[in-house]
Amino acid sequence: MDIKKRLGVAFLWHMHQPFYKDPLTNKYMMPWVRLHGIKDYFPMAALVEEFDDMKATFNMVPSLVEQINDYVNNDARDIFLDLTAKDAASLEIADKVGILNNFFKVNFKRFIEPSPRYSELLIKKGVRPLSGNALKAIIKNFSASDLRDLQVLFNLSWVHSITIDDDINLQDLVAKQKGYTEEDKEYILLKQKEILGQILPLYKRLQDEGRIEITTTPFYHPILPLLCNTSVARVSSPEMTLPKKRFSHPEDAAWQIEEAIKYHTEQFGTPPRGMWPSEGSVSDEALDLIISKGIDWIATDEDILFRTLSLYDKKYKDTESFDRRIIYRPYKLKRDSRHVTVVFRDKNLSDMISFNYNAWDQADAAWNLIGHINKVAENLRRDTDRALITIVMDGENAWEYFEDNGRKFFETLYGNLDRQPDVCSTTVSEFLELEPAKRTISNIFPASWINHDFKIWIGEEQDNLSWGYLDRVRRDLVKFTKEYHRKPGTVDGVRISEAWREFYIAEGSDWNWWYGGKAHRGADNPFDKLYRTHLKNIYKLLKKPIPDFLKISIA
Repeated sequence: MDIKKRLGVAFLWHMHQPFYKDPLTNKYMMPWVRLHGIKDYFPMAALVEEFDDMKATFNMVPSLVEQINDYVNNDARDIFLDLTAKDAASLEIADKVGILNNFFKVNFKRFIEPSPRYSELLIKKGVRPLSGNALKAIIKNFSASDLRDLQVLFNLSWVHSITIDDDINLQDLVAKQKGYTEEDKEYILLKQKEILGQILPLYKRLQDEGRIEITTTPFYHPILPLLCNTSVARVSSPEMTLPKKRFSHPEDAAWQIEEAIKYHTEQFGTPPRGMWPSEGSVSDEALDLIISKGIDWIATDEDILFRTLSLYDKKYKDTESFDRRIIYRPYKLKRDSRHVTVVFRDKNLSDMISFNYNAWDQADAAWNLIGHINKVAENLRRDTDRALITIVMDGENAWEYFEDNGRKFFETLYGNLDRQPDVCSTTVSEFLELEPAKRTISNIFPASWINHDFKIWIGEEQDNLSWGYLDRVRRDLVKFTKEYHRKPGTVDGVRISEAWREFYIAEGSDWNWWYGGKAHRGADNPFDKLYRTHLKNIYKLLKKPIPDFLKISIA
């Protein structure tokens, strides 16, 4: 950070995907690691590299990094990739249904509407979602050439313009618009593999050059406070209906943290100094574990700071409105003789990027953000220490709503931020080296960054049923593990280890995200199916009968 400037801006881009692979079939059930890797994970780092003064922090969730490595090193396959690779002239009816059902899953305004051919194919299918039987009825309307064009256009829409600008063959394919060949399709798939192979080396090089900081998250993205004790959800939601049986396994939370630090160190050559707890979720018990594992700092949401101060600091008891300047400084959370530094994100600015700026002119949006940042700098107290704006948001999901994946927004923002007289970009660790936390808190309000509670993951009927499944399967797994130690010949130790890994995957936050009113109900909820698949695999690995309850969709 430029020591002459009073305000540092730390962008923390959170890069995450749940574990989509069924290890027993060796197939990825969803393609989002591969497709977001091409469209987002590589370009987001490449955009930082374009600007010499620009610094940023990237939070790389281990479950994502593990899957990128699987595609690159083990030729991993996913269902969408298999549907793409098949010769359009030889597709079975089920393949055609899969293509028509899935290959329009891109942002309509940014990718389908601008393409006459893509729009034509959507109109031919019909813009409303159709059941499998209805799709089968219209298959006869699609020629092999139609389906091949759809295979190509879908995959091409996930390629970022940064990649296209550097590849004359991709430029030709974009200009071609229709009438694609199998060779065209093969080239795109080869290019995808090439881009995936560049992601992690690029991040490590930028880290080693001091351009970015890379942080981590508990391995399979669990909600740590709920793993430690599901009852903690009642602090923020006193009337919540909790699962019948309390889930409380801090030892699992410790595993998720330890393995994340270990894997991160192997991948990037240095232990992470910072951590974004999954969904910004914190509690005193979870932070005790994070502190014990040597993490220097974490980030979470500003509302958690406000509620922490209201709950634990007497001078804020009667304060209804906070001076927002309190979020622009780090805090030391002390637990006995140890501590972790906590920085709190500016929710308003983060959400403006996530949800509002996509509708703006891209350059205007970037300058508007810079204007807000400059106002923060102007309003700092004259006697204040240097301040830090922390902007945290998903690093992949917002950009498909922006024109050209937000490229002009980023180039305007990154090209002008450090030119402001009182403002510079920084990583969180770089800022903390200059300005260590001087203010102390002794407890933290338990919540996530979503509405400062845990309601997304617990409390609704389906969510509570999911926690019940998790508890029942864990009790079985503990019993099976004890059996193995008493009678080692029943199964081998590798299978026990694989079974536990399947369980840790099932502790991830994403499965419950899609229950209740958050996704369509019914047996075709892919996250419900994959969640139960991971739990079923435990019994398959250990040669035990699969319980009947796991065969019924929670959704």
